[in-house]
Amino acid sequence: MLLREIHFPEKLLESSRTKLVVSDFHLGTGRFFADGTLNILEDFLYDEEFAEFLDFYSSGQYAEQDVELILNGDILNLIQIDDHGVHTHLITERATARAVERIVAGHPEFFLALKRFAATPGHRIAYVVGNHDAGMLWRGPRRVFEKAVGAPVAFFDVMYRFHGVHVEHGQQHEDICRMDMSCPFVTRGLPEPVLNLPWGSLFVAVWLTRIKLERPHVDKVKPFPHFMRWMLLHDTVWAISTILRMGQFIWDTIAFRPRYRITEGVRATWGMLKQITVYPCFDKIAARILEENADVTTVIFGHTHILRFRKFKGGKEYYNEGSWNEATNLELGEFGTQIKLTYALVEIPHPGARARVKLKRWMGRWKPEMDLQG
Repeated sequence: MLLREIHFPEKLLESSRTKLVVSDFHLGTGRFFADGTLNILEDFLYDEEFAEFLDFYSSGQYAEQDVELILNGDILNLIQIDDHGVHTHLITERATARAVERIVAGHPEFFLALKRFAATPGHRIAYVVGNHDAGMLWRGPRRVFEKAVGAPVAFFDVMYRFHGVHVEHGQQHEDICRMDMSCPFVTRGLPEPVLNLPWGSLFVAVWLTRIKLERPHVDKVKPFPHFMRWMLLHDTVWAISTILRMGQFIWDTIAFRPRYRITEGVRATWGMLKQITVYPCFDKIAARILEENADVTTVIFGHTHILRFRKFKGGKEYYNEGSWNEATNLELGEFGTQIKLTYALVEIPHPGARARVKLKRWMGRWKPEMDLQG
């Protein structure tokens, strides 16, 4: 059953002087399995840094302030978590609740930090649902999440607006990732409802997960044409095998899932590959939202994994807070693997003032050493 957006009282939300916007953590079931082996599907490795980040905004000058943490989508990587050892696109509410429980167990420091933050007077958490965590549209997984953080969470199905600021993950602006919010679950002919996944999520859940088990870096490299040429030259057998398997996947979606047509399937496959390796910037989409909504002065997106700032006419602004996952760039100007723990800091001096937004990078506390293995 779809749980409608839960809103804290308007006065409580407007009283928040500071809001922290983060997205695209892609938490899996933990860095290591129970037997100590490495989980190569885990994308989030910065639990300690995130705990320090929240502790900073719960102490000192922020201890007595109203602070809201906005988790702007794809915080949990629910579509890439197996259920009883099987990776499937048939995602049910019960399976999603189990997946959230496993994520909580795999990231104890992360959720203890959320719990400490939520327990600090005047501090609260909001959650905007993204495409990788679309299962959070269900009531059951939300209850598991709230139990883990020990406090109520304001969930928003698509977007969250406050004080002239529009916060949205962004998947609804891409055809291949857009959920049909008028029919988010498929029920006909099934023993229990399953998520009505868009083509992009089907691609990730069924095909990309299997490929990542062979080459974990495949969704972290950009631009895609460079990566494709590199694979054909240096990993030829695997590259050709992968292209053939991709063709088989496209055929399967055409033959067995009639809502996907041949042209749409091919276009969506290429678009998805570009999205996970090149990433769109969403400038035009943000400009349209600002133009169509006179009361909105600022748009904040996630989804693209790219830190972004644009200023438009009338002083209106667009920000993208980036990601806490690593990415490898093959362009010479930014060549190499990088990780930037970035976020948007929204400050509201007083109820009548315009919200001020700054993009920031969490540098963490100084450490004399760090682990490099695993």
